[in-house]
Amino acid sequence: MGRKTTDKTRYNNALIKQRLAIKAMVYFQQNGVRKISMSKLAKDLSISKTTIYNHFESREALLESALSYKLSVIGEYESVLENITLSYTERYRKAMLFYCVQLFDVSSKLMYEIRVFYPALWKMVLAFHKTTFLNLKNYYEIGIEIGAFKSEVNSILASLDDQQFFEMLGLQDVIQENGISVIGAFNHHFQMKFSGILDAKFRM
Repeated sequence: MGRKTTDKTRYNNALIKQRLAIKAMVYFQQNGVRKISMSKLAKDLSISKTTIYNHFESREALLESALSYKLSVIGEYESVLENITLSYTERYRKAMLFYCVQLFDVSSKLMYEIRVFYPALWKMVLAFHKTTFLNLKNYYEIGIEIGAFKSEVNSILASLDDQQFFEMLGLQDVIQENGISVIGAFNHHFQMKFSGILDAKFRM
């Protein structure tokens, strides 16, 4: 049986909570969360269960904090995508490479468990995906306006194409079994996509 919820005062040290969330996220990415008890989590991370419960009332609360932190890290791609000191194509290449490397760490098993068993947390993931879609859509729209992309390019379809690539990265086993790195997969996506839609003067 799991630990009963009690109305106790919990510590509010943001730094310690973040450190616990980071450690937990790394663990969840590798092992999933559904079949992991707090006792096992504490033992495997060499942390006392009391320490965890001092900061999180439940496994779901810990997962929420861990997921929120991970999404905030992945979300740092936005500052690169909007960095006008970089060339137009370099903004995309650097931002999306960072996005993909961070995303590749998150196993399809963990995403499945969140989608099926933690619907409230899955809404966080969906909201993040929607924001990414809109950011990329805006990127492509600007590219069309400045003539970086061919006039027939559709910003919505271009953004959806990226979303499909991100979903494909969830097939970690297939990718790794075939000796493909996440960087190699992204470089292939980048070259195939941008060689087809970029105006010649914007090609690297």
